Amino acid sequence: MSKTDETHRETRLMHYGRGPLPGPANPPVMRASTVLHDTVVSYRDTKARRETDDAVLSYGRRGTTTAHALAAAIADLEGGEACFLFPTGVAAVAGAIAPFIAAGDHVLCVDTIFPATRSYCDDALARMGVTVDYFPWDTTDLTDHARPETKLVIVESPASQTYEVMDLPALCADAHARDLLVVADSTYGSGWLYRPLELGCDVSVIAGTKYLGGHADVMMGAVSAKGGAVAPLRRHTAMTGQTLGPDDAYNTLRGMRTLALRLERHEATALALARWLRDRPEVTRVLHPALPGHPGRETWARDASGTNGLLTVEFTQGFDTEDFIDRLALFSVGSSWGGFESLAMPCAPEAGRTYPNPDRTGPMVRLHAGLEHVDDLIADLARALAAPA
Repeated sequence: MSKTDETHRETRLMHYGRGPLPGPANPPVMRASTVLHDTVVSYRDTKARRETDDAVLSYGRRGTTTAHALAAAIADLEGGEACFLFPTGVAAVAGAIAPFIAAGDHVLCVDTIFPATRSYCDDALARMGVTVDYFPWDTTDLTDHARPETKLVIVESPASQTYEVMDLPALCADAHARDLLVVADSTYGSGWLYRPLELGCDVSVIAGTKYLGGHADVMMGAVSAKGGAVAPLRRHTAMTGQTLGPDDAYNTLRGMRTLALRLERHEATALALARWLRDRPEVTRVLHPALPGHPGRETWARDASGTNGLLTVEFTQGFDTEDFIDRLALFSVGSSWGGFESLAMPCAPEAGRTYPNPDRTGPMVRLHAGLEHVDDLIADLARALAAPA
């Protein structure tokens, strides 16, 4: 569909990738490496057009029509001019950063970033000769952090595992005044709840492994961009051979059809769990962007349209979180989130941060509220909390 289409986003989700009728409701899976031509002129014309048009079918390394349909859908979802697909979310993070830096550059990264992104910055970027420094999540003025050699600012909002909400419009305005590019990890909002490109960021990264796919069976990442960030990303993605297989592209696009409905259910259930847990004597606090008193709650209400299924619970000192998790029946233990299933895992989000929150000292568990009935999930939590130690 056209980016100028005035229909609601819920309607556009149903029509992404739709071809002329009569035809299939979903774009078919196209598996191909070689794309054939009958003339040299056609071959050369295709290679020339693909440098500015990402929908040109030219070679499997640049995706087939299935991946092109997904990329166009995510670009529209994010409000971007272009979208580039990657085989995992972490690959997308690396692909969103690398085109804009070189040896001798300086990068600023929010301290509450996803740990895998932090590892990439501290390891891979360091080996490339790039210096990385971290700044607090509530920063809006980079005066104390930027240097003459600073090139890039990396943000994530809400924060990984603790969900502090950044004031992206204010931070981006300050960064752009210093000619700095801003890259946002927006996996939490998944292009539906939150749109960093509209808040001032230049690049937005989503791990589509989570809510875009929605069924715990796809690995993929997406990088959307606008303005001057598009051309460097296009060159880098093509040069490094990053793409997404047609089957994963198909499954992600199919999962996106129900994105709005699923997120409504995830949000309602997570909020119900958060409020129930908040009143338990074993619990010190519940971290969730919609709860009163949460850091940046007012900013999230201003900039976003809802919350997802994530919450983190801090328990009282001495509480055995591992035994608690093991007693859960409906919450499985596993990495990732954003699928239909409920998950629980121990976490220590303040570990390794430059500016840890000194008030968070109790053991913590991250929960993902799946699509099970909320009463069953609350009953599961109650049984696990009531069991003898």
